[in-house]
Amino acid sequence: MALAMGTMLSEAATMRILIAEDDFASRILLQAVLVKWGYEVVAANDGEVAWTVLQGETAPPIAIVDWMMPGLSGVDLCARVRSQARELVPYILMLTAKGQKEDISQGLDSGADDYLVKPFDLAELGARLRVARRAIALQRELVESRKAIQYQALHDLTTGALNRGSILSALSEAVSAEKPLSIMLIAIDGHKALQQREGAASAEAAVAGVVQRVRTSAPEALIGRYGADELLVLSIGTGLNDATTMADDIRGAVASPTFPESTGLETNVTISLGIAEWDGSAGAELLLCYADAALYAARSIGNTIDVFGLAVGEAQSAE
Repeated sequence: MALAMGTMLSEAATMRILIAEDDFASRILLQAVLVKWGYEVVAANDGEVAWTVLQGETAPPIAIVDWMMPGLSGVDLCARVRSQARELVPYILMLTAKGQKEDISQGLDSGADDYLVKPFDLAELGARLRVARRAIALQRELVESRKAIQYQALHDLTTGALNRGSILSALSEAVSAEKPLSIMLIAIDGHKALQQREGAASAEAAVAGVVQRVRTSAPEALIGRYGADELLVLSIGTGLNDATTMADDIRGAVASPTFPESTGLETNVTISLGIAEWDGSAGAELLLCYADAALYAARSIGNTIDVFGLAVGEAQSAE
């Protein structure tokens, strides 16, 4: 018995449980048992209070619910919980004196995950709670797996930036929204030479390091992996002058002597940047062409910025 109790205490660590029970004596007895087993208990004396608790951001993952309660019955509470569009929903154990087959069927149909009839055996309650914990753990694993799949579908896994498809989609949406927009294409100077000299892993580390510096210098911008050695940065609501200042901040941050320390590289990294501002009429593809033309001019110099002025139709270089 001592071993079983110790196992239960270990399993219950940090797990919160809601008790929704209007009978004071039953609620206090059940709470004392659960606390002894190591659970953190939140108690509610009617269905409406329980409903409020279960809507909170820190709602307990397990709820032990009585059927007959004032305000909101147990079956109605289950139905409300199941009607919510949430990734993580509480595991509901209905604990009630209603033990007829039709009662059990109605309780489970209303959304309860399990059903236990009063008076109950403590060992059976403990076993039911262990099942609840396994179900919750599986639910969380599924949610995390789904999030990981969604992240991988949208991001470049080496750098954490958006992948090419995602950043181009974001650009199309930004242009369609007809809001002020500036974009910059960033290329790592000598990326191919770096790859040949220090290997593919070092070249990828350089790209990841640049992404980190872009995030620091332009936290509101959207960053995407546009090519092997290129990034596309969208700055929505930003005009050309502010975008140029932002680009110079990024260029300086990447060229900082501390850059190798964050990547493990043994050489400094510099970048070239081409900037273009949306003029209110160009499509996403044409805007990219403008930025690419500016980047081409900047790369011929290295460690510099070139701005393509849509208003005047010509490029100008800026150190």
